[in-house]
Amino acid sequence: MIREYEIIETGDGSHTLKLAGEKMTFHSDRGAIQESQHVFVKTGFDHFIQKSVPGEPVAVFEVGLGTGLNALLTAIAATQKHKEVLYYSIDRYPLPAEIYTKLNYPDLLKAPVLYKAIMQAGWEELLPVAPFFSLQKINGDLSNYTFNRQFDIIYFDAFAPGDQEEMWTENIYGKMYDALHPGGLLVTYCSKGNVRRALVQAGFTVEKLAGPPGKREIIRANK
Repeated sequence: MIREYEIIETGDGSHTLKLAGEKMTFHSDRGAIQESQHVFVKTGFDHFIQKSVPGEPVAVFEVGLGTGLNALLTAIAATQKHKEVLYYSIDRYPLPAEIYTKLNYPDLLKAPVLYKAIMQAGWEELLPVAPFFSLQKINGDLSNYTFNRQFDIIYFDAFAPGDQEEMWTENIYGKMYDALHPGGLLVTYCSKGNVRRALVQAGFTVEKLAGPPGKREIIRANK
């Protein structure tokens, strides 16, 4: 399937993508960087490493590599905090170079070398891309993907339920629950009631937390 994309500038000056002919965008139009930083890094990564064992790596699984923004922000945080991260991300539709090379994250975050290393890294193998950050990109479909290890944090960043309904089900959340170590957590930008209820049914304890600008609440689900 060939996808066409439109680059959009969001409220904080950072880019996001829109699927041509569709309403869905990859990030909030109020600010791509500020949304990713708040939902995934601050609420997920930063929160978890406060209680993690010093010297032990943190394993992160991301649902939807997309523009690579979550991976980039996490790599920057890992470097700043001197915390080793093993980062795994699955995506059915990897972005072509002619699209991701036009995004302005490297300039805004002053990380052109790191962003290039993330987006150009090979697939299906865990590779070091920065001193504290190793990445495995997985080209596949989460619904039939078989996990071969467990994780500490899951970034659940699929398209919204109205656009990708099959990803927001109790069956998928059950897979996520099983893929987490005890004490692990899942963070997502979506706080709809049916999402919260399905997470609870899958076994999670769910917290509703303040969202980024333009988003009243987000979810952190704990195992």
